[in-house]
Amino acid sequence: MKPVLAIVGRPNVGKSALFNRISGKQISLVHDMPGVTRDRITHECLWHDYAFTLVDTGGIGLDDHSGFEQAIQREVNIALETATDILLVVDGRAGINPLDIEVARKLRKADKQVSLVVNKLDTPEVQNLAAEFYELGFEKVFPVSAAHGLGVEALMASLSKNWPKAEANDQADANDEFRVALVGRPNVGKSSLINALLQEKRVIVSDIAGTTRDAVDVQFEHEGRKYLFVDTAGMRKKSRVKDQLEQAMTSRTAHTINRSHLCVLVIDAMLGISEQEKKIAGLINDAGRPCVILVNKWDLSEQVEIPGFESQTPREFLKEYEESIKRQLFFLNYAPVIFVSAAEGKNLGLWLKVMEKVRKISREPLPTGQINRLIQRAMVRHLPSSRQGRQLKVYYVSAQRETYGTPTLKVFINDRKLWTPSYERFLEQRIREEYDLTGCALKWVLKDKKESPAAKKDGPRKGRKNAD
Repeated sequence: MKPVLAIVGRPNVGKSALFNRISGKQISLVHDMPGVTRDRITHECLWHDYAFTLVDTGGIGLDDHSGFEQAIQREVNIALETATDILLVVDGRAGINPLDIEVARKLRKADKQVSLVVNKLDTPEVQNLAAEFYELGFEKVFPVSAAHGLGVEALMASLSKNWPKAEANDQADANDEFRVALVGRPNVGKSSLINALLQEKRVIVSDIAGTTRDAVDVQFEHEGRKYLFVDTAGMRKKSRVKDQLEQAMTSRTAHTINRSHLCVLVIDAMLGISEQEKKIAGLINDAGRPCVILVNKWDLSEQVEIPGFESQTPREFLKEYEESIKRQLFFLNYAPVIFVSAAEGKNLGLWLKVMEKVRKISREPLPTGQINRLIQRAMVRHLPSSRQGRQLKVYYVSAQRETYGTPTLKVFINDRKLWTPSYERFLEQRIREEYDLTGCALKWVLKDKKESPAAKKDGPRKGRKNAD
């Protein structure tokens, strides 16, 4: 069993910065404001030959008058119960704080392997400040700078010497995780959906918009298939982003979209589509990520009348609502729409089924030869328009998959000016009629004829000029 390393401490001592340093990725949100991390954030890590689970927690003793103190403490307690090793992080420059003493007292009672990390000692000249922290009663004290990486190697070497070596499948398991980003405006129920799926209070849920401040990674396994759900902070309109923390949250959400294998755009059934949903959908489309649209709180829509929908039967109402979404988010017309209720657990099984279908489609190779023949037949049936006497010619199409599952067609043509958006849509429609690309965008990359595999193989011919 892999070790679990939990990072704890009072607010604003640099726990998230240490989490990012050890994991080697910018996962936890770092900000000078105390209490940025509220949820328990986990990540599967490899340090040299050792595999372990790293856990970041909210600040112990946080009192930001937000009403989340008890929920944060519950998440910290869960992390402490499951951890095999604990890092107690303190601020070396600030000295011992009464809250540090209280946290240390609790940890000594926990009967766990605890290492004291004295953070923010950024230069060798201030490393001696760590000495006063021996008063907290821990044998292992490590002066570090999470921001600059000083002392982290020595800390991890001390911890890992008692850990088992990583098994061969540990890295394979990490690579097999299907990253699913839940995105949407604040308070649409992203965290509630994850909790309903896991059937536990894994992510802090509140009626207060903006409860989730960071991108929270949550592992989930269903019928032998592994998922990594990333619950993101709700994205607001720019005019409502009032401080630097919210700007960082919005930026992190956009980053999460780009590193996901699948985006789940969550919409509040009672509020419908706003400019913010269109903006988020645009980010998903620009990134070319596979997408599923969830309409949450559908149970509420069945209890009240929503203006603009005049259908008499529930079936007609649902169809009319879905068509409205498709019209407004026309650039995500490839994304299936699922009506769910986190509160009642409605259609969560269908959501999983559709996600697995999109996962499978996104990993299947596209048949290059068949795609080429299909496009040639389509072009014979419907000739592209000419321009100044010249007509579009497609010499070769290379069908590929990008790292994150986006089907990509590299199209080698005679003139990029002859390639029009309308003709691209026509070809894409023909491809989608032939191949099931549910949930997947189709990316087109235009290339010149001279870059085609055939041209590179044959090289320039003597005695004749290159011509289109």
